[in-house]
Amino acid sequence: MYTTEEKGGGGIIQFSDLVRFGFSPSMLFKRAFTDESFLLTAYHRCCSLPEFDAMESFLPADREERTEILGLLRTYHKVLNYNTPGYFQLDGPFNTCSDDPGTRQGAFEDMKRHLGYAAEAGSPVFIVTGCPDKGEGPRAELKARYEDFFLRLCAEADRYSIRVLLEPIERHRFKKLLYGPTAECAAFIRAAREKGAANSGLMMDIAHLPLMEESQEDAIRDSGEIGFEHVHLGEAVLDPDNPFYGHTHPPLEARGALFSQQDLEDQFERFMRCGFIRKDGPRASISLEVSPYPGTREETSIRLMYEKCVSAFYAAADRALQ
Repeated sequence: MYTTEEKGGGGIIQFSDLVRFGFSPSMLFKRAFTDESFLLTAYHRCCSLPEFDAMESFLPADREERTEILGLLRTYHKVLNYNTPGYFQLDGPFNTCSDDPGTRQGAFEDMKRHLGYAAEAGSPVFIVTGCPDKGEGPRAELKARYEDFFLRLCAEADRYSIRVLLEPIERHRFKKLLYGPTAECAAFIRAAREKGAANSGLMMDIAHLPLMEESQEDAIRDSGEIGFEHVHLGEAVLDPDNPFYGHTHPPLEARGALFSQQDLEDQFERFMRCGFIRKDGPRASISLEVSPYPGTREETSIRLMYEKCVSAFYAAADRALQ
């Protein structure tokens, strides 16, 4: 039974009333994640899907392709939640915390390039992760470098009224990035705001929580008064013998995955009870980061996962929003 709370002049609250829902075209179409030349194709196939309000990705360097994608976003009324490319997470020429000052500055300039693309798209948020972690020894120095980078980035983003969100990622395995534990990320954002970065914030990635050995309840508690402004929904697999093991963004309820449909309902309910999803105020910003089901077209896969999320939302709303 769907919740029947009244809104405005009357009528049943719908999923889209409370959630601005999106997904990542560059993860649904895996080639687009590493091959910018395929991004345009991915956006073409994804923007026309009417169920979704937002895209969760980045934009290509090619001006003509970027202009065409921006046109698609406008035509289909999609918000772009700008996620910075994965190469910023590698210890290479785009490491924002490199030992080499020249490399750090070059990485910052490239980050500014993407920030400019986000401004072109009118993106409300610009999502970044920590730099590569190198163990306990150099960690304090890396944190100092990252704080310098982050504060400079927030100052640049403020010119465009864009909020910069830190995404917690596992530090001790798989990606091994500097800022993983939610409590440390919240403390970092608290300090950044105290130093003038009022446009900084925190987000939550459901798929990364088990990789960080945290629960959703842990993350909600540890975010404290900082809270979180955006959510990535996803699946996780911890069986090393499973092809979806690790950081692969499996589809919801993939074989051997951790989360069931009941877990998805519980996740939505916790978001409602903590106030992230609520009947008053702005819509909650939530996006799927998933790959397609094996042997299934990308569009069919993402529509099936949309239905799973909508069903979970209504089941949770009957318990938490009555």
